[in-house]
Amino acid sequence: MKTLMKYLGITVTALALTHFAGAEDTPQNGAASTDHLVAATAELQHNLDAKTAKQGDTVSAKLSQSIHLNGTTLPRNTLLIGHIDTVQSSQNSSVSKVVLTFDQARLANGQQVAVKATLVGFYPAGTTETFPSLSPQLEVNQEPSGAHGLGLVSSVDGSNSGTLSANGRNVHLTNGTELQFAVTPAASGSTSTGN
Repeated sequence: MKTLMKYLGITVTALALTHFAGAEDTPQNGAASTDHLVAATAELQHNLDAKTAKQGDTVSAKLSQSIHLNGTTLPRNTLLIGHIDTVQSSQNSSVSKVVLTFDQARLANGQQVAVKATLVGFYPAGTTETFPSLSPQLEVNQEPSGAHGLGLVSSVDGSNSGTLSANGRNVHLTNGTELQFAVTPAASGSTSTGN
């Protein structure tokens, strides 16, 4: 299983780099300031399963290292908080999908910072990861494959963080799965809150 998940990581990275190399300039939707993309790795804090997940459910992942966004430091162990936009479980061996949006970072002191976090990869805990080159045009389009069964579609310009999919079974990520993000400050007009 570890080999299969490592294959997923390598494949997602390769596809992202391939797509980046041929990417055309696309207009930004204003969801975030993509001029300041920062690579971040975070650990999923719970299981995520298309069979039991519901639209609106909260998802969270803990940063594995500190990152800096336009003068704001998000220390290691900051929680990236998001929600499930839509979920489709597998019925009669059909495709399952989970659409996620991570839009807040919660610091240990309770302060929340508005962010746009795009999912660019996911791996089992302890896997060595390679980040794709980050750019405002970065898109990941990994279809579910026979080797690992999971797919990822995401775009830095997109309105959500990404769509996970699986053919013939439910999308399932376990607690501790390492997630790779391209993080940027949220667009102006978004607010940060504290306790």
